[in-house]
Amino acid sequence: MPVFPSCQTLHLRLVRWFLGWAGLGGCQLMAQTLPEETRTDLPGETVVVFSKNFAQSEELARYYAQKRGIPAERVVGLDLPETDSISREEFDRLLRKPLFETFIRQGWWKLTQTEISDPISARPRQAMMVSDSGVRILCLMRGVPFQVRRQQDKPATAKEDEASVDSELCTLGLPRAELAGALRNPYFDQDMRFQIFQGAPGMLLVARLDGPDVETVRHMIDDALQAEQEGLRGRAVIDLALKTGAYQEGEDWLARSAILFRESGVPVFIDKEESLIPDHWPLPDTAFYYGWYTTNASGALASPSFRFMPGAVACHLHSYSAAAIRSPDRHWVGPLLKKGAAVALGNVFEPYLSLTVHFDILNKRLLEGYTVAEAAWNATPVLSWMNVVCGDPLYRPYARGPGATMGQEGSGRDYALYQGLAMRLKAQGSLGLKKALTELAESRHRPHLLELTALLSASEGRNAEAIDLLEHAATLYETAADQARVLLYQAVLLQKEGQQREASRLIEKILSEKKFSDAPAALAAKARHERP
Repeated sequence: MPVFPSCQTLHLRLVRWFLGWAGLGGCQLMAQTLPEETRTDLPGETVVVFSKNFAQSEELARYYAQKRGIPAERVVGLDLPETDSISREEFDRLLRKPLFETFIRQGWWKLTQTEISDPISARPRQAMMVSDSGVRILCLMRGVPFQVRRQQDKPATAKEDEASVDSELCTLGLPRAELAGALRNPYFDQDMRFQIFQGAPGMLLVARLDGPDVETVRHMIDDALQAEQEGLRGRAVIDLALKTGAYQEGEDWLARSAILFRESGVPVFIDKEESLIPDHWPLPDTAFYYGWYTTNASGALASPSFRFMPGAVACHLHSYSAAAIRSPDRHWVGPLLKKGAAVALGNVFEPYLSLTVHFDILNKRLLEGYTVAEAAWNATPVLSWMNVVCGDPLYRPYARGPGATMGQEGSGRDYALYQGLAMRLKAQGSLGLKKALTELAESRHRPHLLELTALLSASEGRNAEAIDLLEHAATLYETAADQARVLLYQAVLLQKEGQQREASRLIEKILSEKKFSDAPAALAAKARHERP
């Protein structure tokens, strides 16, 4: 199959042919893989796109490129409107065509004429394909619009033509059968890094560094680098909604995520109530958050005192969770980023449950050392749809692996010890791990390890065991905030065990003792005490 010459005029003519054809026809792509040992230079295959008309968009783009070692010539500015949403015509004219032509002109993509099977007629036809790709990652900077508005009138279900800009750009080099509806993601749940996946040479992994303000975007960049170098440490928080029927799939993703966290030595707090985790509920050291299903950020994660760990990954599943990325208090993605998350995933329009990110696959890939962009799109079954990934696409939370212990102090050291023991004692199961953690906590006077062990017991449904561990931790903790938190955790578990009198006694203790008056857990205890 001959490669077309590199003459710029000819290439631009071919680009226009490809772009025109891509809106009308499509193809079935055959998956190919390269040997496992094959690796590529991801910063060298990343393009950063900024808006020339949005304040500080270029400054942020160049800051990110410098931090990640992305060549300056791969930072591309486009004339874009200062709006969150654009029409389909604007998307094609201002984003799709200029980017495609830039990739060809710069020699980052090469086109080949080949014969494909038309998915509609099943007849063979000649088509232009991306045969050689030097761009695999696209990072959109704050200021690039994130919504493509609907142009159809009353479309059929699952045939809507609105989409996220990001998901549409994933398909920049992929011909497709029709505009309306989603396109199957050839990388979905493929057990390989995107660096060696060759099933769709023109496919891009797209993420954006965007959020409520410039400072938020800077912390997303800096915190990701810090966590990547030192290791992401902290707890996972999973907020179940106890949904059934058509929603059961989402609950299953969350349940499997909890299992994956436990198997990887990440302590997990699981809220098994239908409502959101309540206001002011203490969630220290939150490194992962997965939950659903309310329109706007509320509950514990919206409390004034809450803050994520640097490098945290967060996702609240809702149809419009990313409908206002640049708002600090509307929907979920913006507020989660404002609270310190380095990564937040969401949807700009209604995605339908099955077509949004699958938490369990996302979790598995992150824990295996994939980048954020790889893990997110590996966990998303479709392209040209509603999904967005806010965060550094090159960020690898577990670049060092879940058991690494380098450079950890304070509570970070406890999480590293916990994970290290979990990895080494995997064959002994949770009983062996809990025994080792308890002995280590007592010998080194580390009540925090007892608390983390209690979380493990509670996640397994062993509430009585968790209560004993928390009671022991409360006697060893020295600060009022730590003591109040574990007393509150005890009280809730006692309620679940039907011991209402003992639970009330602990709540009264938190509310009455002066030393707890400034503890964040006291606010949550007060709310629980006053609940009708």
